[in-house]
Amino acid sequence: MSKKSLLLVIIQFSCFALLTFGGKLWANDFLLYLQLIALAYTLWATLTLRLGNFNIQPEVKKTAQFVNSGPYRISRNPIYTGLLFFYGFGVFTHLDYYQLGIYFILALVLLLKIQDEEKYLTAHFGTVYTDYKSNSYRLIPYIY
Repeated sequence: MSKKSLLLVIIQFSCFALLTFGGKLWANDFLLYLQLIALAYTLWATLTLRLGNFNIQPEVKKTAQFVNSGPYRISRNPIYTGLLFFYGFGVFTHLDYYQLGIYFILALVLLLKIQDEEKYLTAHFGTVYTDYKSNSYRLIPYIY
């Protein structure tokens, strides 16, 4: 793992900890249901990827297999999409500026990781990944 990747992972998990234990994690009313859907989406993406492919760092494992099924048909980064919606619904429900700042740091870190991951995935999978990129969205379909 590169120093940059290590730093991004440390910041990412620090943000997870601060958002989870440092404030009000759960949304209210209807947003709670959306938050639970986001959590289920994240778990679905993790299970589809399988533990052998799962990697917290941007670098691609040598034994990685290309996955474009399940939620990966919807987004190239469904785990990040689910996590951003999961934490976002909780943060925006309570509108705590400290939590909002942590959330934006998390979003920035995940975007930086995505940029690095896409470089590594392109190098590892070549045209298979570049074709996938041209036919899919990075995080949110029809938006980004």
